[in-house]
Order: sequence, then structure tokens, then C-alpha cells
Amino acid sequence: MSRPVPVPTVNVAERVYGDEVDAADPAELLHEASKLRPVTIARQMRGVFELEQNEALQIAAQRSVRRNPALPSIRLPNAPLPEMSLAETLAQRRSVRVFTPELLSLEQLAALLSASYGVTAPAEPRYPSYRAAPSAGALYPLELYVDARRVDGLDSGIYHYDPLEHVLRRTAEGADAVAISPHADIIESAAAVLIVTAVFWRSRFKYGMRAYRFTLLEAGHTTQNALLAATALGLGSIVLGGFYDGRLDALLRLDGVNESSLVIACFGVSA
Repeated sequence: MSRPVPVPTVNVAERVYGDEVDAADPAELLHEASKLRPVTIARQMRGVFELEQNEALQIAAQRSVRRNPALPSIRLPNAPLPEMSLAETLAQRRSVRVFTPELLSLEQLAALLSASYGVTAPAEPRYPSYRAAPSAGALYPLELYVDARRVDGLDSGIYHYDPLEHVLRRTAEGADAVAISPHADIIESAAAVLIVTAVFWRSRFKYGMRAYRFTLLEAGHTTQNALLAATALGLGSIVLGGFYDGRLDALLRLDGVNESSLVIACFGVSA
């Protein structure tokens, strides 16, 4: 039996960087700036020591959520996920790009949000409440919004999720899919779109430049929670990194610097 002819691996790095990395390459600068080294740890992590000594900071760090009490709140039901093994959930998870016109129930949306970033243990003295996603220092720099397009019991529009109270508050009109993403067809097909944003300073005051890595990791953890929860609920889902950051930030009234959009995910009944 003849052996297959080996095919050389394409060197993609050369296509990106050429012969050498540009000293001003933004990705390289960010990666270098966020590296942790023995000689810089005291300077980069001075917020860690300050937090240990400052009671006011400790109290503030336990209230990691955007909240506008002037907006009416919609209490979400306590909706547990169906019994399903992790192995089965992982095996069944697939990206879905076309959804049916069926509505998402409020219970399904509540279960998705709770599994993504909801509270899993109540707060205790000097300790914050814990949530479904791991967070560096339990600082929880993320905020979750939902573009409810076809959710039973909700008017269409964008809602902010408050995980500490497990409520939604309507903050804006629904997104124009064509205006915010080149994947408008997928967004328009979805029953609900999860928008994960970050308040960078919540983590950066303690961890310096390293916090940017931590925040992106947390967004990944949170989004994966949502995808697995959707699978357990029998729903389809897909993550979209293709969106127009500035337009989405403007829709959510984010400045794009201290707070900005990171990733979106679409949910609905698979077609």
C-alpha cells in the first residue's frame, strides 16, 4: 500500500508578518504590554495591594453591574436548564445560521441569561456574589444586553440584563441588523441576540494591562455558557464576531473606550 504524498503546511505567519514582525504592530504591542514579568509585577499589580487595604474599593467591587433604577424592570422567571449531561451537550452543540420564525419563551431566555452570567452563590461580607462564569478577582467586568426580536412576553428592543436582580430593563430600540453587522441575515433570522460588552476599568484598576486578557477570556467563558445552555434547551445558536463595533457601541450608548462591545451570539429554534 503506497503512502500518501505529504503536503507541506502553508506558513500563514509569513503572509501576515512578512519577514519580520512590525515593531509598531498593534497586536504585538498589546500582547507585549499585557505580559507579566517578575521585574514588573509590583508595578503592574499595584491595584491588587491597594484593593486589599481599601475598604471603599472592596465595597465598590462587590457591585459590578450597570443599573438605571429609573427604567422599569421586568423580572425574569427562575428557569432551570433541562437535565442533560455535559458530554451530551458538548457533542450536540453546533453553530446554526438559519432559525425558524418561532418565538423564544421568556423562560428560555431567562435560562440562557442565568446560565451565561447569572448568580450562582449569594454575596457574603467582604465577598461578592459569584456567577456562572469565572472572573479574575471576581470583579465581573462584563455587561449583557439582549436584542429581543421574537421573545414571547417582551416588546422588541434592546434590554440590559441585571444578574444580581435577575431582571431586564429596556434601554434602546431594536438593532437594525444591516446597520450593525455584515451578517444581517443571521441576526434577522434569530429570535434573540446576546450582546456581551466590557467595562474594562472594573478589572484594569486591579490587574493593569493584564486585565484586557482576563476580560476577553471571561467573555469567551460567558458566551460558551450561553451556547451550551441553548443546546440543552433544544435551541440553535451561533457566535458572531463580525459586527460594526462603533455602530453597536453607539446603539448601546457605550463610549467604545472605557466600555465596548466584545461579541454577539444569536439564538432561536433551528430551521
